[in-house]
Amino acid sequence: MGNVHQNKGEYDLALMNYEKALKIQLKALPPDHPDIASTYNNMGALHQNKGEYDLALMNYEKALKIQLKALPPDHPLLALTYNNM
Repeated sequence: MGNVHQNKGEYDLALMNYEKALKIQLKALPPDHPDIASTYNNMGALHQNKGEYDLALMNYEKALKIQLKALPPDHPLLALTYNNM
């Protein structure tokens, strides 16, 4: 739902859904699970689209930290996060 709201430009609703998803993921998954990194990447994209570059970078860095622990060093998702940053 967050992605759909973001694509519609409804950033507050998108962020609300991303935060709900993140809260569930942080309770249900190990702290270095790639799905958590994906949510941080989505939140980073949202802030980037809003021109909130410091917040975007903060979220991308959180995603990268998780991905560096959870994924092989040549995984394409690492490249995506570096590209986003």
